[in-house]
Amino acid sequence: ALSACTDDACSILSSSTNTITSMLQHIFHKDVLLEMWTVIDFSTVSWTAIFYSIPTLVALVLFSLIHVPINIPAFAISTKTEADMNRELMAHGYSNIAAGLCGGLQNY
Repeated sequence: ALSACTDDACSILSSSTNTITSMLQHIFHKDVLLEMWTVIDFSTVSWTAIFYSIPTLVALVLFSLIHVPINIPAFAISTKTEADMNRELMAHGYSNIAAGLCGGLQNY
């Protein structure tokens, strides 16, 4: 596939591929990937505040659970497509797990 491209296009493609590979290697290097967990000093965390926020956390989880079953069918109707709710819920769960592991916020 690369033999069919021009020299300029091949060099741009090669440069982009090297840049993306370098970036991914940097992000997923064990020191960088786990760095966010070394920034937090868990001895300074107010565990009482976390305990008192459990009802809010449960409410957010429940809202997240009902959000997909309500919005996906509405989106499917408006776009005239068929939605596989099982697949959508699985993707939603996986993306929330990934966001949590990376220190991100839940998605809607």
